[in-house]
Amino acid sequence: MQLGRVMRRMVSAFGWAFALAVVSCGGGGGGGGGAALPVLPVAPATPAAQPAAPPAEPVAEPAQPSTAPGRVVSDTITSAKTGATYPLQIYLPASYDTGSTAYPVIYAMDGDAIFNPPGTRFDNFRQTLDTRHTQAVMVGIGGTSRRETDYLLPGARSYHDFLTQELVPFIEAKYRADTKKRMLTGLSLSGSMAGVALLLEGASGTLTFSYFLSFEGSFDSQTDQNNDLEQKMFDALAGKPLPATLMLTRCDNPRECNFGNVDDMYKRLLARAYPQFVVTETTYSTIHVATDIPSFNDAVTKLLP
Repeated sequence: MQLGRVMRRMVSAFGWAFALAVVSCGGGGGGGGGAALPVLPVAPATPAAQPAAPPAEPVAEPAQPSTAPGRVVSDTITSAKTGATYPLQIYLPASYDTGSTAYPVIYAMDGDAIFNPPGTRFDNFRQTLDTRHTQAVMVGIGGTSRRETDYLLPGARSYHDFLTQELVPFIEAKYRADTKKRMLTGLSLSGSMAGVALLLEGASGTLTFSYFLSFEGSFDSQTDQNNDLEQKMFDALAGKPLPATLMLTRCDNPRECNFGNVDDMYKRLLARAYPQFVVTETTYSTIHVATDIPSFNDAVTKLLP
């Protein structure tokens, strides 16, 4: 009997202990009217382990043009159109030999002329291309001694045939060239030749060059012939597009520069409003030949950024 009472007391005590344990863990409701049970602090939950993030893939850096100077290749070409042999200097940017890109090509007439000593026109332009790390090929066309034959009509027609039918194919057979970015540049007489080239090509309906860079062009040396060519181009196009750019530059002294005749050509072409044709005129505070280098610097900056 006594043992039975002891067992019943132990079971009763065990039941109360179990109830208290449940309440303290939040598992049940409190009894009516009794003292509030203490709330035991709950340890913060340990966050579940997250899978490690995969390492970030490296971002490819854009290819940068080489800062090394380009190289120069010397060559010659004999023209069946003019009967003359022209020395050539071809500038290749440092990146040319390590890739497969097609490059814009700048054809610089009077390439062997020393307009701004000590360098030739080609040398001065090459320095600009190296300094700017310009990704372009440049062809310096010699034969300055023939400038009054090649750059003035009627010889300018044969010279233009040499440029478009002989020289351009000769260069593009040897070097990777972007055929949509051919540029022709000249100064003074060769500057007017750059303009004549545009007029001849516009009248023919076929553009070999897309950009004509005429610096201090001597358009007054054959004003009537130039105007006649421009009229023929206007009539031949008859409102059709002329997808080309002509950049005219001049120095600012009306008496010593080709100030007026460059402006006359600019205004004549601007008034025609040829569709898709861009013509600009820029004036520099320089003398005649000194206009060449800043004109080239600005043209390259705008056209080959």
